[in-house]
Amino acid sequence: MEHAAVTRRGLLALGAGASATAIASCGPNAQSDSGSAADGATELRMTWWGGETRRELTDAVVAEYTDVAPEVSVSTEPSEFSGYWDKLATQTAAQDAPDIIQMEEAYLTEYAERGALLDLSAAGLDTSGFTEGLADAGVIEGAGQVGVRGGSNAPVMLVNPALFEEAGVDMPDDTAWTWDEQLAIAEEIAAASEGAYGTSQFVVNPVVFRLWLRQQGLGIWKDGELGFDVDAATAFFEFADTVLNSEAGPAAEQTQEDNAGGIEQSLFATGRQAMTVAWTNQSVAFGNALGSDVALLRLPTAPGGAGDHQMWLKPGIFWSVASSSAAPDVAVEFLNFLLNSPDSGKHLGVERGIPPNAEVRDLVKGQLEGTELSTLEFVEAVTPEVGPDPEIAPMGGSVFESLLERVGESFMFGQIDAEGAAQSMVDELGAAIS
Repeated sequence: MEHAAVTRRGLLALGAGASATAIASCGPNAQSDSGSAADGATELRMTWWGGETRRELTDAVVAEYTDVAPEVSVSTEPSEFSGYWDKLATQTAAQDAPDIIQMEEAYLTEYAERGALLDLSAAGLDTSGFTEGLADAGVIEGAGQVGVRGGSNAPVMLVNPALFEEAGVDMPDDTAWTWDEQLAIAEEIAAASEGAYGTSQFVVNPVVFRLWLRQQGLGIWKDGELGFDVDAATAFFEFADTVLNSEAGPAAEQTQEDNAGGIEQSLFATGRQAMTVAWTNQSVAFGNALGSDVALLRLPTAPGGAGDHQMWLKPGIFWSVASSSAAPDVAVEFLNFLLNSPDSGKHLGVERGIPPNAEVRDLVKGQLEGTELSTLEFVEAVTPEVGPDPEIAPMGGSVFESLLERVGESFMFGQIDAEGAAQSMVDELGAAIS
């Protein structure tokens, strides 16, 4: 899902084969250009993807840190998401990776299994102030804790209350509604509205695919292998087909166009769609584009499983330290400040997700209002209900979202049936991680 420079298709795969190969030669003995400057100061390099707002907030944290640690200088290397992973792979292959790296779950294994990331748990990372369970993410077997969550997001059904009101439809009880009920509500809104849809399509949505599997007691991954079979994937595509064949959502062509555009141009953000599935950290951007506050609801459950949402808290991003860093202890000290200092939290807010440190989260909550406050309160409300974190993608698993997009679009346009789509997902994803 998720930043200003990113389309709403979700995360891209890790470039072409050249990018994956490019990091193969890196390892803990490599040396980057970071370290000690001629004047004795320790120099760190830090990279992340994101828009101008993220850059301004991150630069403010860097300034706060260098005020309390003047012996350290931190140079920042922000990037647009579209070229981020190719650039990072090239830097890593050249033994020139930045010390501090904003990382995504889909790529942790790609880098960790090639020895490119430091085990933070053995390097002084402080997660003592994290809410219980939130420090567990980012662990790769054999490599240790190669990433630490920079914030938490939850999957969410974003709702435009104005379209519900115009259609005369009551807001649902999101603690108990099912996917069948969500579709019925969407159809009612679409029938009563002029030029507005009730819901988005789900067939190319990786959040819904993952949640559907979780609600069947499955996952995308299990013990480093594929966690679902053709029957389970077929059931998902058949479920998605019920929306495709209804009047509740847009047609295939409009769905494809909607997914390829940015948040600001989306059907939901332009007031032409009552419900869409997103991540909580996207709610502010959607609300700003819409020009009004949005409502946040729990995602529905499978029929017969009312209340058993099987939601989870996704790390908004991970922070990692390059194993090639010449000053790993200083890089980890900076991460401790970034994650645990109120001076950091007052700048970052919820832009990268809800802070995992409880003290910082309470501070941030006191300075929020509107949709930002609603987002934090929603995550707090669902936290006691969430299930375990999904298993981290194995080597090669970063292709999942791009594969679902391609297969899902073929299904939307009637080029393959549900079983054919399911077989393609199982065969191609299984081949990618073999």
